[in-house]
Amino acid sequence: MALLSVVLPAYNEELNIANTVKTLTELFDREKMEFELVFISDGSKDGTFREIRKAAEADPGRIRGAEFSRNFGKEAGIFAGLELTRGDAVVVMDCDLQHPPEVIPQMWKLWQNGAQVVEGKKSSRGKEGLFYKLSAGLFYKIMSGLIKMDMSSSSDFKLLDRKVVDVLLSLPERNTFFRAMTF
Repeated sequence: MALLSVVLPAYNEELNIANTVKTLTELFDREKMEFELVFISDGSKDGTFREIRKAAEADPGRIRGAEFSRNFGKEAGIFAGLELTRGDAVVVMDCDLQHPPEVIPQMWKLWQNGAQVVEGKKSSRGKEGLFYKLSAGLFYKIMSGLIKMDMSSSSDFKLLDRKVVDVLLSLPERNTFFRAMTF
């Protein structure tokens, strides 16, 4: 049976780890999917890594984690997580479950039918301040123009085939924009 890895970058997510583990474990068990959860604590200042260790000790075959010595940013967390995965396919998602876990089985089915990248497209940007909305809108307009693809509703939430993960990990770049590299 194929293995799904889920990469979960985490920054000060102490209060979310247990719920994330419970939610994803229940979902994947119900769907009869083999999985592993790979958490990366990105220099968290709270008990995030303590909670990750606790979860890993309770389910060492399916939950693992690593901790950065300082905050390197989400991109570094994603790539560190990709390095640690063993799955045939990998989902990258936010640790606080802003990305809807319930669509992962649909993404998984698309992968089983041959898709190598399944993009989670945002239907809403949620509650954001006016400045953030304006600056994000400008950023994505510029990026979309540069790469000739509409990135306005893109996100880090996606499923990648192992071949795609291996190609990303072989690239020499260390300062990356994951969304654009996998879009």
